[in-house]
Amino acid sequence: MNEDQFKESPLLTVRAADVAGVVVVAVEGEIDVDTADVVLDALRLGFESGGAAVVADLTAVSFFGSTGISTLITAHELAEGHGIVLHVVAPQRAVKRPLQVTGVADVLSLHDSVDHALSALQQTS
Repeated sequence: MNEDQFKESPLLTVRAADVAGVVVVAVEGEIDVDTADVVLDALRLGFESGGAAVVADLTAVSFFGSTGISTLITAHELAEGHGIVLHVVAPQRAVKRPLQVTGVADVLSLHDSVDHALSALQQTS
């Protein structure tokens, strides 16, 4: 999978790229009711690519509320259905804190950087 751009709007940009055999879906902007489906569609395509894992890079997400949380829960369930692991990169408080408060962080493989997520993947393979 080469880098693909799924959608660009004033609120959201989603790109997917193959990094060492792992699909990394980079999300920039706001994950809300209007944009969550774009994020989920990009992750779904990553799950269907046949790789062992998908990394959702939320480093550049500026807004993340209940819709973002439910999007990640759905993505996690889809990943499990494909027999792969979803790794989430969320170094900033705006994304990490809601995941921690709701307990969703306990279910997800959460990382502070894409490099950290890729290193964790290498250690498990």
